[in-house]
Amino acid sequence: MTSPKTLAVSPVHGRLAVFGMAVAVAISIDLHLRLSSQVSPIWQTLSEYVYGYLSPGSTAAPLFGAMCLALGFGSLALLGGIAKAHRKGYESVLVLLGVWCAGLFVLALVPVDPEGQARSLAGQIHNYAALAAFLALPAAAWVLTRPGRARCPWEPRRTTIRRLSVASFAAVVIVLGGFVWTMLTGPSHQEVTLGLFERLLFAVDLTLLATMVRPLLSHR
Repeated sequence: MTSPKTLAVSPVHGRLAVFGMAVAVAISIDLHLRLSSQVSPIWQTLSEYVYGYLSPGSTAAPLFGAMCLALGFGSLALLGGIAKAHRKGYESVLVLLGVWCAGLFVLALVPVDPEGQARSLAGQIHNYAALAAFLALPAAAWVLTRPGRARCPWEPRRTTIRRLSVASFAAVVIVLGGFVWTMLTGPSHQEVTLGLFERLLFAVDLTLLATMVRPLLSHR
């Protein structure tokens, strides 16, 4: 005798989350393809696409901002879906996801400092927002899958979510270490391929988000 299926947590929130993520991925691919000769995916970060030119006089800043906003609103839909689950102890998850979303919105509106120029207040805000966001997401995923929660919709994917969280934390540490090294030694002595590791972090976090969204959509 088969056990009855449990209802999906919130299909509407799940679909909105997937749509936002898909738009962000599509824009990211477009930026990589159109600006491949201007921004190195190995050495330069995603944020530096704001200084690329799609055509004479037209920068890629609005497109980069749209990517961050799409991912931010998609993540906000995930936050809403988790809130709709009405599970005890999810408050900290919602706060951490809120930090992730807020960080993405800041990244969309406040540009990073151009390479080689003195650090500005806006650039510092951008950097700290990115750090807070990229630490908050894996932390939210880890707390979401704490053991001992009865009938938690995310329990069947607990191992996958936690492994992706660890991978995300590891990538953040590498990227942060690379930034510190570059600050201490200067851009000419850059040893860590920041662009490559940041793109790896971006891919891991997208996979993590997709795994967290699944219970909003699917029946178990």
